[in-house]
Amino acid sequence: MSDLTAETDAGDGGYLDRETARRLVAGTVSVNPAVRELMGQITKDYGGVARLLRLVLADPDRLTALQGAGLLDGAPRIALDQFAELTAEALGVPCAAVSILADDRQIRLGCNDSGADRSFPLEESICKYAVVSGQPLIVDDIARHPVLADHPMALSGAIRAYAAFPLHDERGTPAGTLCAWDRDPRRWTSGQVQILEDLAAAAHARVFGT
Repeated sequence: MSDLTAETDAGDGGYLDRETARRLVAGTVSVNPAVRELMGQITKDYGGVARLLRLVLADPDRLTALQGAGLLDGAPRIALDQFAELTAEALGVPCAAVSILADDRQIRLGCNDSGADRSFPLEESICKYAVVSGQPLIVDDIARHPVLADHPMALSGAIRAYAAFPLHDERGTPAGTLCAWDRDPRRWTSGQVQILEDLAAAAHARVFGT
């Protein structure tokens, strides 16, 4: 299992453990404005959110585990494409995907949109926030979100509403997400969030064979 509490050079002569980095990232995208503002100030001391994201995603143990599981080869999985299609239909949204995050890119193992990119740079990923924080990320309109409003997907208009639950392997290593999105803003209902959570458990079993 990855040692998420191991101290890692924060790049400024100090040290920061990965678990703290995960909590800070979670705070910056929190739905609580007070928490978000506080964490935003704290993350400045560690070089910003991007540095914290890299700290967790570039963990050698995490990457070794994903590589060993054959999840970084970029090959599409027909069964996961079908699962993504089921997810989109269940939520009534146009797009859904099962993704894995490497240290430099996001890989869609399954996607219901045949025209979507299967692999793209980490800078274009929204899923990275859910993976690193280890918490669901539910946003009705990323264009109005204080952290995500400047994200490339928000600026391009490709994604407005976004919802994801993180996926961990059997050892607890943060790996990827089951996510769904819409090109228009939408209010995610509690029922939809529950459905996505239930489907994420099923996605975990399909990806990791547990």
